[in-house]
Amino acid sequence: MTGQIGVDADSILRANPAELASALKPGGMVPELRAMRLKEIAERVLKQYGGDLREGLNGLSTAQKRGALKQFPNIADPGADRILLFAGISPVAAVPSNCPHVLVRIQAGQERENYGRTYREAQQLIEDGLPPKNDTRVRAYLLLKCHGQQLCKSSNPKRDICVIAPNCAFAAG
Repeated sequence: MTGQIGVDADSILRANPAELASALKPGGMVPELRAMRLKEIAERVLKQYGGDLREGLNGLSTAQKRGALKQFPNIADPGADRILLFAGISPVAAVPSNCPHVLVRIQAGQERENYGRTYREAQQLIEDGLPPKNDTRVRAYLLLKCHGQQLCKSSNPKRDICVIAPNCAFAAG
């Protein structure tokens, strides 16, 4: 490897595909495919946003920002919301994509059979319960993710050691 690639769109487009794949390898499976997608994304950012996606999103409504992000490969509502929140672009009610059931279980007792409905219900609970401040919503996201991965798992939830159980509709059921 010849050195660092850089994270701006120009650097990614100039990068050797094998070097880019090598840099992406620690991040998961099929780094060659992810490298190809990253190059597609960089090209779109250059062509549609002049190389600055954040600046290109300025002035758009949250729905328009979400829609713009969903035009990129493999970005759906949860990913777009996570980008908006963690990049500090909009303090949206992002919900961890692998555990939208957590908040719904706590409040309603059982998650919905439809993932989209569960995700939207969890978002609404965050909207209703937390101020639209980025730091508050980032903390909520991280707490929900941690709780869902460690205790409130989709299968085999650990109700017996859950500190929220006394106030949880799911644990009561």
